[in-house]
Amino acid sequence: MPTTLNFGEGDACTLESTQVTRIRPAAHPAIPSTRLAADLRTALGEPLNFPPLASATVPGDRAVIALEYGVPQGRQCIAGILAALQDAEVERSLVTLLLSSEFSKHTELCDDLKSLASDEEISLAIHNPDEELGTTLLGVNRSGQPLRLSRELCDADLVVSIGLCKPTSSAEQAYPSFSGLFPLFSDREAIDRYRAPIAADSKVINAERQNEINEAGWMLGVGLTVQIVPNPTGEVAALFAGEPAAVAKAASAKYREIWAQSIDGCGDLVVATINGDASQQTWQNVGRVLELTEPALDVGGVLVIWTEITDTPGGSLSRLAGNEGVETIERELMRDRLPDSWPAMLLCRALQRGAVYLRSKLAPEIVESLGMAPLVEGEELARLSRSHEHCIVLDEAQLLLPQFKAIAK
Repeated sequence: MPTTLNFGEGDACTLESTQVTRIRPAAHPAIPSTRLAADLRTALGEPLNFPPLASATVPGDRAVIALEYGVPQGRQCIAGILAALQDAEVERSLVTLLLSSEFSKHTELCDDLKSLASDEEISLAIHNPDEELGTTLLGVNRSGQPLRLSRELCDADLVVSIGLCKPTSSAEQAYPSFSGLFPLFSDREAIDRYRAPIAADSKVINAERQNEINEAGWMLGVGLTVQIVPNPTGEVAALFAGEPAAVAKAASAKYREIWAQSIDGCGDLVVATINGDASQQTWQNVGRVLELTEPALDVGGVLVIWTEITDTPGGSLSRLAGNEGVETIERELMRDRLPDSWPAMLLCRALQRGAVYLRSKLAPEIVESLGMAPLVEGEELARLSRSHEHCIVLDEAQLLLPQFKAIAK
């Protein structure tokens, strides 16, 4: 039976492969926008394994709300935390809203939060990892790495971080407790170190990084965090506040409930869609899709990534431009420490396995220069599907946590 896919603003196509398997997140109601702030206020009044926020503050405390880029409905989340701080009698003039550096690239989101800060009479700062005086040395962690964090965080008496729960490499693994703080609010050296793709193939390095992330939070003295679980509609499915490990465990369990889906068998065509607003249309999410789709593809199969991405390729992706022997540059990419180093390495590997098509808002010649074939309209994908027997469709692929059942290739 033909399967119709709807993309973006009114674009659609009908897949005509002999067999179409569609993998979607589980349906889950979103917390109503009008209730979100109140729910977060309540959660901070009764946090998991932590005393009420009002019991954790004293008059004169300086508070920082650290917001990770990509958290849905950030304005409502901030409003809920401000209400909880008011309950705790924290003065507005002593509250700072600290945004991760990615906000500086998106004027509309940044302006909205600046307006909120102005209305609420609180300070606003955007973290700049390149500003030497913007970070403070907290000490040296167990791995011997110097830990530098935003000066606003280090000077605060109370830090409430709002992080976005994301997929992990394992369905059983909890997301790091302090992922909304480190390395997001560290210096350029730490951020670049985490961008190096070398950890992609090393469980040891991955484990070391998880420990380093959590150690950073404890060294800063953060006893309370907030994690947001995204909904398939781009809203908030659930929120958790309290002691960091308890929050990470609860948020990860809810995330798996919604986003962990089983895939049985491979396809000779895999179509992965990246849905959502500008915060979702990133090369990092393209990398996530490249990583998760590899087990679902037959040898020599074709991958289609359907996005609304507008960001031009960075330095690592540009290594692929005009390079006919992609296998020769993989070693160079492993040493890169740029924002697009990890997705560039995964794209390099994917191109060695088979054809990759990309639908984006970039000029077709830019897509072609990276070794991919550009798609513009849904009808082009429909024609492509006619020449393939089994198509696997992954909806909102950047957030899925696929569980593969004994796939033999």
